[in-house]
Amino acid sequence: MGNLIMSKKEREQVKVFELITNKAMTQKAASIRLNMTTRGIRKKFERFKKYGDRGLIHASRGRLSRKRWSIDESTIAINLLRNEWKEFGPTFAAEKLKELHSIKISKETLRQNMIKNGLWSPKKNRFKHRVRRQRRMFFGVMTQLDGSPHDWFEGRGPRCTLLVFIDDATSKIVWLEFVKSESTKDVMQAMKKYILSHGIPREFYVDYGSVFSVNTNNPDREKITQWERCCKELGIDVIHARSPQAKGRVERANRTLQDRLVKEFRLKNISSIDGANLFVQNDYIHQHNQKFAVQATLEENVYRSIDGYNLKNIFCLKDQRIIQNDFTISYKKLVLQLHKDQKTIIRPKNQINVFEHFDGSINLFVHKTEIYFSQIKKQPIKIINNNPAKVFKHFKSALNHPLRQLKSSIPSQPGRVG
Repeated sequence: MGNLIMSKKEREQVKVFELITNKAMTQKAASIRLNMTTRGIRKKFERFKKYGDRGLIHASRGRLSRKRWSIDESTIAINLLRNEWKEFGPTFAAEKLKELHSIKISKETLRQNMIKNGLWSPKKNRFKHRVRRQRRMFFGVMTQLDGSPHDWFEGRGPRCTLLVFIDDATSKIVWLEFVKSESTKDVMQAMKKYILSHGIPREFYVDYGSVFSVNTNNPDREKITQWERCCKELGIDVIHARSPQAKGRVERANRTLQDRLVKEFRLKNISSIDGANLFVQNDYIHQHNQKFAVQATLEENVYRSIDGYNLKNIFCLKDQRIIQNDFTISYKKLVLQLHKDQKTIIRPKNQINVFEHFDGSINLFVHKTEIYFSQIKKQPIKIINNNPAKVFKHFKSALNHPLRQLKSSIPSQPGRVG
């Protein structure tokens, strides 16, 4: 009869069915021991009595599946992948086999065949090894900044974004502010309030959001955003996190705030951005820090003073324009006329620095000297007749053309075709 290859489970079943045969165990007890139904025990016991140990082995073991991939189609696919389709991946190759050769095969079956024939290397799930970054040692060295968009008022008010400023050394929330969106204007205004409240930190740790980084056509990282320019003028180093896990302190704080603040707003019936800002800045920040803040490694505050910095001219939008020959510049559909009397000499083609403040006011500078100007009123709008009278130009008919008439008046000569 030959040898039988049996699994551990099947060998256990042999022992149990021998006990049933010898009436040393009931089928009910056997079903509990083998974790099978009594109906399954009866069916297997009948096969055991008829075929012995072989009756416990599945009848299809060792047989080829009727749904297996045909050898002819497999040969066609492997030949294509060795030659014309070299370096094709399993997914793309499976699509093309169906499209071009009417061979329907799953990408996983094709992948296994490619591995078997040495045409594909199985990829291992490699987890990147990470090293925990140590906290900064002093309060005020690094501030982690992130925006958290959420339905903070549970439908009672508008969706908005919470800007979270958290100290890296102590996990203290140093500023919270609700804004409409994580825009350049809102982030810079919140940052100004934070700096006025605490001072200037040494570093900001942020992600690659559009406010914090120019991510398009900037391979050398030479282009900077308005926010990055603002940090540069304040002497703040900007560090961009390559993953959410890297700035884990502010990410975890976001989850905590989304859980707790939503419930606080529900209890206090707060449903507006202004009301939320009043609550978090006057009450919640202190409560949160008492519960979640930790002690810094070294007890010292290293925030820098804002003395000597003109924050108004730093926290604004800056651009550059060229003076035209009529001593005007154009900025956002405005025409600005530069005055004749200035503190410094200006000429056409000189470069002007435009400072647009968030209150809508504009200042012009050449280097550090402010330029006097006035806004030119908009030019009058021309009235355009939408239904102008159609003007038809009279064209002479080709039959009445003067040259044709002159030619017809000349008598034709014999032997000449007129």
